Amino acid sequence: MKRKREDFYEDDFYEDEEELDLIDLLHTLLRRWKLITLVGIPIFIGGIIFAFTRPTVYQGEITLMVSSGRNYSVTSIDGSELSTNQKLVTTYAEVAKSRLLMKRLIEKYDLGGTPDGLGKLIEVNPVDDTELIRITYKNKDPEMAAAVTNEIGSEFINRIREIMNFQNLKVVERAEVPDKPLPKKRGLILAISFVLGGIVGVFVGFLVEFFHSKLRKPRDIENILECPMLGMVPEFNLNEEGEEK
Repeated sequence: MKRKREDFYEDDFYEDEEELDLIDLLHTLLRRWKLITLVGIPIFIGGIIFAFTRPTVYQGEITLMVSSGRNYSVTSIDGSELSTNQKLVTTYAEVAKSRLLMKRLIEKYDLGGTPDGLGKLIEVNPVDDTELIRITYKNKDPEMAAAVTNEIGSEFINRIREIMNFQNLKVVERAEVPDKPLPKKRGLILAISFVLGGIVGVFVGFLVEFFHSKLRKPRDIENILECPMLGMVPEFNLNEEGEEK
């Protein structure tokens, strides 16, 4: 009669392979805490440096409206015309960041850089379900932020007249010199860097553990030898006189 494997081992030696051994995971974290710390600390320090060295940036904002030029009243609003104007908003938003318009701004205000680089500092967003376009521009100088934003609006209107022969853009609200910079979100950056450092550290710790060849369990020996283990010899710690401690 063939004996089962369970006859040779205590229940503590075997667990269901499909279940996640949380104790092993915890022991892995405890064994590799130094490595996890060494990996996570530089990432967290990098987040601290980035959070406290971010430059102060101001944002200018101008609002434009796509309109046919008619004087609307409550009874004379044409729904189809409003729908057409709303669709034009999306088209105009793409024209506002054209390379030609960016080049004009760089030359006029001596901004330096490239048209693509300037375009990353400019955001053109249609206001949901309206005929409005909101244009924003970021700069370290609050006066420059307002001046360039208003110039973007003016150049944008002229550009639309050139390429589409439309005169249906109007300035609703010009950009004013901002009195407060944009929030630097230092707390959020520190939190993200702390979590990211922990995740990367844990990942590196488990990666090292995966390639580590030290035998820790009877199952490790069985996997290598491809045969069941019949027994274990306990480790004895003997003193000089040969007596067990």
